[in-house]
Amino acid sequence: MAPGIAGFSYQHVPVADGVSLNAAVSGSGSPIVLLHGFPQTHLMWRHVAADLAADHTVICPDLRGYGASGKPAETDGTVYAKRTMAADIVTLARALGHERFALAGHDRGALVAFRTGLDHPGAITHLACLDVLPTVDMWEVMRGVTAAVGFHLYLMAQLRGCPSG
Repeated sequence: MAPGIAGFSYQHVPVADGVSLNAAVSGSGSPIVLLHGFPQTHLMWRHVAADLAADHTVICPDLRGYGASGKPAETDGTVYAKRTMAADIVTLARALGHERFALAGHDRGALVAFRTGLDHPGAITHLACLDVLPTVDMWEVMRGVTAAVGFHLYLMAQLRGCPSG
């Protein structure tokens, strides 16, 4: 049996051509979507999600490329772009009956959440971006010791076709 969040139901929701997101859903009330970071899946929210489900409809998806969600082949540099993933989240929420929702993201999920707020402001009621630095600022200060501690970030910034680990 695959791990899951106790009390949550699971759905695979189509969000783009050939891409479905695995989403754990529970509760009732105002909707909140929780986005995981790297290298986690929706399970990172299991304790928080269970508590929030007492008062809210909680939606915890695996972002595209993670967990049990679709993993489309990268073809043109946009397949895993934050803008593309933001559109996935809005499509997911709408497919589950929510035109507007609160959104919280951690790490990579925070970058997707931020992009969602920029591209789809009418869909977001509240936005929380946790444990993340703006990407441009981060790359400007990554030198010396901070670059050594964050070496793995450079592995994800390789040109297409280069080995990354």
